[in-house]
Amino acid sequence: MTAYIRNLSLMTPPSSIHIYLHSCGTNKNGWLRTEVEDMSHGFRNGVETALTSGARIDIVTVARVWANYEEKPKEEVAQLTEEKERVVNYKSVYVTEITDGLHFYAQDVETAQSSLLHSPGENVDRKEHLCLKEINAPVQRSKLEKLMESIRGEIAAQPPVEGSFSPRRGEFCIAKFADGEWYRARVEKVESPAKVHVFYIDYGNREVLSSTRLAALPPAFSTRTLPPQATDYTFAFIQVPQDEEARADAVDSLVRDIQNTQCLLNVEYNGAVCPHVTLQFADTKDDVGLGLVKEGLVMVDVRKEKHLQKMVAEYLTAQESAKSTRLNIWRYGDFRDDDADEFGYRR
Repeated sequence: MTAYIRNLSLMTPPSSIHIYLHSCGTNKNGWLRTEVEDMSHGFRNGVETALTSGARIDIVTVARVWANYEEKPKEEVAQLTEEKERVVNYKSVYVTEITDGLHFYAQDVETAQSSLLHSPGENVDRKEHLCLKEINAPVQRSKLEKLMESIRGEIAAQPPVEGSFSPRRGEFCIAKFADGEWYRARVEKVESPAKVHVFYIDYGNREVLSSTRLAALPPAFSTRTLPPQATDYTFAFIQVPQDEEARADAVDSLVRDIQNTQCLLNVEYNGAVCPHVTLQFADTKDDVGLGLVKEGLVMVDVRKEKHLQKMVAEYLTAQESAKSTRLNIWRYGDFRDDDADEFGYRR
């Protein structure tokens, strides 16, 4: 069959034109409406084709119209991309909790610090003994301390009726800690009325207690009045030991060094769960995470970002020093070749 092109109007020089005939119906003059497509330029234009009934045309190729057309070469523009630099913006935080997974919770000093910070759950031996710790801090009271005092004043005036609160997962409440004081919390799990898992939103520690030690959070002290003060962080440039004994050693070291102390924090990069940060002691400005590496308590997590390579190199140098002196995880030498999978480490 023969296809006749009635009208073809092209506004750009094609390298090859493919005409596809579609069953779009005919107009009043018996012309079949279809489209023309320039495969190289993505160009489309309407054409009309006269067909005999039942004709089937697959592709009609139209020759180049502009035989002498010369396309001007495109100027290549050099992409000047500045190498990203490491952002250094340390802020003062107060570390309130160290988790068994080597995460830690911290409060922003500007809003949470006070002359006496009541920190529920400071666990001296990490097992049983819980107490409060007096710290050196500014005399000016914080928003958090003022809120805590208001909560305790209201509870003293109107004590909660024991057993009147029915905890539900995800609900905010107040919980009576072992020191006899009430703190804001969030219900994480309800096993039974006698076993309710709560998370203290201003300090980062967790506890399992009876629902009789829970009460509704007064609206005046909700998270709209003051957002949760404990923020979850983890250390940049280090791998969390998968071996339980090695991980416990690292956690114990952090509890001794930084729990319930003021430090300086800088966000290095974001992770799937929380920001990865470097932490410095407030007085000496020594890097806490780097100290763990120097002591042979953890291995380095080698990041590939260019702007972090100076930090990575410093951490790797510390790791080589700990390895050469066989400190802690390196006491039996370099185990990574044979036992990396067993111990949960990666190069």
